[in-house]
Amino acid sequence: MLERGHVQYGKVGFVVGSLQRAQGRFGLEVRQHGLMSRMADLEQRGCCRLLFPRMAGAGVEAVTVNISGGIAAGDSIEGWLICREGTDLLLTSQAAERVYRARPDDAPAQMTVICQIEPEARLEWLPHSTIFFDGSRFCRHMRVDMAGSAEFLFLESRIFGRKGSGEVLSDLTLVDRLSIKRDGRLVLEDALRLESRNVTAMLEQAAVSGGQGSVATLVLVSPHAMGLLDQVRAHLQASEYTGFAVSAWNGMLVVRGLADRSWLLEKALRQLLVMLRSGRPVPSTWRS
Repeated sequence: MLERGHVQYGKVGFVVGSLQRAQGRFGLEVRQHGLMSRMADLEQRGCCRLLFPRMAGAGVEAVTVNISGGIAAGDSIEGWLICREGTDLLLTSQAAERVYRARPDDAPAQMTVICQIEPEARLEWLPHSTIFFDGSRFCRHMRVDMAGSAEFLFLESRIFGRKGSGEVLSDLTLVDRLSIKRDGRLVLEDALRLESRNVTAMLEQAAVSGGQGSVATLVLVSPHAMGLLDQVRAHLQASEYTGFAVSAWNGMLVVRGLADRSWLLEKALRQLLVMLRSGRPVPSTWRS
């Protein structure tokens, strides 16, 4: 089980001619106090901050902030989240994260987040999109260890290139993994690996994204997840979002979507989240 301090905050040595890179670490533990979830432990170092907007209800909402202004090759970010029994925690981000162009010899940026969700607790990971600039390099891994009666809602939306600026994506290195264990058993290992010197051509392939540069994955792991399949499928069939599909198995519901523009993707995600979150209001930073 995860406890504070199990993820080591590493040190980076610099050589002559190297660029200074950001390091950050965040952590949050929430516990139940009566009917309310409350912060029990907090850690924030380097470029990482957590903000806590006021919200109605019994849960805790936290907003991640990267004060370095984006992610560059060589950056390192680590995080840990602990939801004690019966708690409710929502994590979102201040704005879309940007992964900038790397130099030819730069190592990828690294991000690791470890989550522990105890019985009857709920964790929602709902950040804004990640925007990948041409030439960006990024490796990210989220590991979740949850109880069978707990709930976990995960969103990751990726935007490849900046179409509004006329950017053509040619070079990209991306390794993105989500690993979920439920009662100690691995139930989902979802991995994306894109390494190409001609990303635009690769994305145009029908088996990849059919030329659509905005993609999203929604995962709900919950005792009630599979019961939502018919409702979500009916909504998608009746809507304008032809690039979305949903499936459910083994106590999970997974939605994957494609869109030509990021705003179309976000519009669809907002509607889907209403169903998956039982009508809860969207995160505070989504309301502007």
